[in-house]
Amino acid sequence: MDATQAKLLVEKYIEAYNRFDVPGMLACLQPDVQFEHSTNGDVTVRLASKEAFESQAIRAAAWFSERTQRITALRWLGEQAEADIDYFAVTATDLPNGIKAGTTLSFSGQSRFSFRDGLIAFIQDFS
Repeated sequence: MDATQAKLLVEKYIEAYNRFDVPGMLACLQPDVQFEHSTNGDVTVRLASKEAFESQAIRAAAWFSERTQRITALRWLGEQAEADIDYFAVTATDLPNGIKAGTTLSFSGQSRFSFRDGLIAFIQDFS
């Protein structure tokens, strides 16, 4: 996959995320997709299949009344894309980590994407 194709795929995935479109997100992923989310250097979520990703994505979508990821920079690093992302969300419910419903979240982070056969094979989110 070249840098242009990777950019379009990442943008398609982020646009689906922003629309709460779980099937649209899944369409961008390999069946054996791996996903990791790290906060302050600690891995807080680790998933190892499209089914596990789907379950988590459905659960997480219910946590927010609004959510937006905006790519502020995208770099092609060999076979990976690295995106700087501004994140904004409003919680719809109390979250497991103690954040209360109605809380506005706003922060910046990074996501790394690896690809195989025209789809995303690995996503690492850092916040």
